[in-house]
Amino acid sequence: MKSARILMLLLALAWWSAAAPAPSTRTQRSGKSLIGGRIHTDLTAWAAANGFTARWNPRAGELRLTNRWAKLLFKADTKRIGIDGANVWLSYPLLRTGDRLHISQADEDAILHPLLNPPRLAKGDKVATVAISAGHGGKDPGNLEGNRQEKVFTLALALELERQLQHAGLRVVQVRDRDKFVALEERPAIARARGADLLLCLHFNASPGGDDAQGLETYCLTPAGASSTNDRGQHSGGPHPGNRHDRENINLAYLIHRSVLGQLDLEDRGVRHSRFKEITLATMPAAYLEGGFMSNREDARKIYSEAGRVRYAGAIVDGVLAYKRLVERGQPE
Repeated sequence: MKSARILMLLLALAWWSAAAPAPSTRTQRSGKSLIGGRIHTDLTAWAAANGFTARWNPRAGELRLTNRWAKLLFKADTKRIGIDGANVWLSYPLLRTGDRLHISQADEDAILHPLLNPPRLAKGDKVATVAISAGHGGKDPGNLEGNRQEKVFTLALALELERQLQHAGLRVVQVRDRDKFVALEERPAIARARGADLLLCLHFNASPGGDDAQGLETYCLTPAGASSTNDRGQHSGGPHPGNRHDRENINLAYLIHRSVLGQLDLEDRGVRHSRFKEITLATMPAAYLEGGFMSNREDARKIYSEAGRVRYAGAIVDGVLAYKRLVERGQPE
């Protein structure tokens, strides 16, 4: 009798073990796993769930994902991914385990998901007014290269951008329309007070090494709790008022960045995240452009010439219009 009860107990345990999947199996099926104390998503599983074809190059540690609408490139142990030919920086590096690449859940939520599933404005809402914040001004010259001051060329680009945005049918708010100083915290306040739907902050870079650095950087606000792209080590902050528009911010920055790259011969330094004061306080979607290096001869030709500014402004306008169509219709470009 006792042996019969033991046999029945063993049979019950065997049935329960077969019926209940092990935790590792559930993790594999969901594509989620805990690596280094942070939740990550298996990109191959993510690709299958989202209609992408995956091609893995084990020697290069690269994973290419493609579908009808997008081409994505991921490389192990880096923080940059390629989306339709433009670089976008992540907050955390892509991790490799065997023949699998993993992206942090935070980057999946803050970057992949909004770019592939863009936000849509409420019915009847429109992008009608764009605020332009020409960097520096007055007592603040910005970067200096010889006798050239950054504040002069950000304003020149802002005025050309105003002309082209108005020609495209948009209303424009200039945070500064002449050589005057406007405090950083006042700039988004001016945009808000005048009913701006977007804020564009215009700047140019410079490097102490001269020609050693070049190219375009386009910034949006760092998500709360994440590290900014240029942080050394791991830092976090927020939330800030601008984080209410995280999904819109990344789309605006990406579309402008891709448009400028497509029309000007600039090195792609990527869509990045920062906590610059202007965009932390923005109450509307905002992008912050570092449109090339004044210290680099090739970039400088585009920055200092009228023809270069006309092309640059045209590319920004095309990016803004692409964003406008995207959020007003909710359709991918």
